[in-house]
Amino acid sequence: MARAGFFVSFEGLDGAGKSTQVAALGAALGADGYDVITVRPNDTPLGAMVTGAVLQHQLAASLQPWTEALLFNAGRVQLLAEVILPALEHGTVVVADRFVDSTLAYQGGGRGVDEQALLRLHRDCCDDIWPDLTLYLDLDHSVAAQRQHAEQLPLDRIEGAPDDFHARVHATFDRLAAEQPERIARVDASRPAVAVSQDVMRLVQERLRSVRTAPRPAVLR
Repeated sequence: MARAGFFVSFEGLDGAGKSTQVAALGAALGADGYDVITVRPNDTPLGAMVTGAVLQHQLAASLQPWTEALLFNAGRVQLLAEVILPALEHGTVVVADRFVDSTLAYQGGGRGVDEQALLRLHRDCCDDIWPDLTLYLDLDHSVAAQRQHAEQLPLDRIEGAPDDFHARVHATFDRLAAEQPERIARVDASRPAVAVSQDVMRLVQERLRSVRTAPRPAVLR
């Protein structure tokens, strides 16, 4: 089945500005006349439960890396079925705050879960669906941590993980971007948000113009 819409995801460390850029892109595309929605992992009832359980987990026994990975994948299955795929089938531009690359970076690179096993899991439970374009907001993990502390908000259990964890996550995002330049566009997130938004909009507009004259990629089932 060909999908008529266009799927954009934002990736990067916490503190890189993903939420700001998701909102800015959604507003800009809407102003240009596109049918657009923005989505987050907790935008379904199950996703909200998963996010709360994983990020605010306070039980005495530690949450295992595979538990994190399986829970986040379960939430993603529901988000695809309830929100993303129906929107794409109707020709909507879907802008997602995180998708499977976050699992590869956080549970794979950060927690040490085997990446090939995570890819097989994504293929089997999410039909191997990937964004048409992924915008990687690249920001050094030390700068991202400084931004978060400056906001003086409580950190969840992943945001509050040790520095070496975030360094591994950052390195994994870097590697994924280097390995898949046709899908993942690296954007320097150390600059002011307005400059980042301008680059993001340019990249998305270029890709949207190119797909309007080319056949849509099929969603394998």
